[in-house]
Amino acid sequence: MKCVILCAGVGRRLQPITHTIPKQLIPIANTPLLVHSIRKLLSIGIEDIGIVVNRQNKSIFESILTCYFSRGFHYIIQDSPKGIAHGLLSTEDFVGKEKFILLLGDNSYDIGVERFVEDFMQGKDNCKILLKKVDNPEEYGVAYIEEGNIIFIEEKPKTAFSNWAITGIYGFDHNVFKACKGIQPSKRGEYEITDAITWLLNNDYRVGYNILEGHWQDVGSPIDAIVENAYRLSLIDNELSGEIIDSQIVGKVILGKGSTIYNSLIRGPVIIGDNSIIKYSYVGPYTSIGEKVNIDRSCVENSIILDYSIISGVDDMIDYSIAGKGSIITKEKGLKAVNRFILGENAKIYLK
Repeated sequence: MKCVILCAGVGRRLQPITHTIPKQLIPIANTPLLVHSIRKLLSIGIEDIGIVVNRQNKSIFESILTCYFSRGFHYIIQDSPKGIAHGLLSTEDFVGKEKFILLLGDNSYDIGVERFVEDFMQGKDNCKILLKKVDNPEEYGVAYIEEGNIIFIEEKPKTAFSNWAITGIYGFDHNVFKACKGIQPSKRGEYEITDAITWLLNNDYRVGYNILEGHWQDVGSPIDAIVENAYRLSLIDNELSGEIIDSQIVGKVILGKGSTIYNSLIRGPVIIGDNSIIKYSYVGPYTSIGEKVNIDRSCVENSIILDYSIISGVDDMIDYSIAGKGSIITKEKGLKAVNRFILGENAKIYLK
């Protein structure tokens, strides 16, 4: 069975992190988001995977995924991404006439996917979508159900009269390509997958659904990434491979090889990568720290700190934050209280 994963978007809401790494590869609990998804697909027997990328990020996906998987993937170029349906059209040659699964690369799942795939492959639906009840349906594509059937779908309505959000995993047969070719761009200039599914409904194709009871996260913003990171960390077990000196460890912690915790308090769940140093500091729950990070006399919790970062002398709590690779966060002592920044394009900083 084949699966298509869409990863060609630029991730504007996650800039400036996504200036240097695609959002699908942002480390979540120190493992790229997409790796979690691919491992899930492989575990349920889906091995023929096509990844839709753009010309600029293709080499990044190849180099990073090679570190995690011995097998290869099909890379499909989507020029000038213009929506999910536009990206799907670029995969027609790869898919052929088979039924297949479409996965949005910035979405994360835990349970419920196996049943969805099995039901779609064994059933007669031309399309199947996975729905989850949410409190904020206006942020998603929304499905309207009547007597067990989908009767209408709309994309991010101003006011939704249904709480059934369309998650980022779909089952399609080859008829979806006719649908993608039969729609026009939306008001925001994109070829919407909801419009393609509506085309299938209007042309008497069978569109079914399953309800997702398990975990789902659309990782489209910094807060979404931090929430997903917290969820993944909640699943870890203790694994202490580094050195702990005069420190207190509370809760579940993964400490990488060559890393040292000195005279510090670590409250899990926390993951610390290889060759990092934590000294005279507090690291609180739901924090992931990458490789070769140095945290000295500082406090951080509920955050994602990427490789090679330095945090020094920051005794005020760093919370709900993402520090990109090689970031330096420090607090200077002096007679004059000032804030100094060196910020890149689309950087974000919040002061209190």
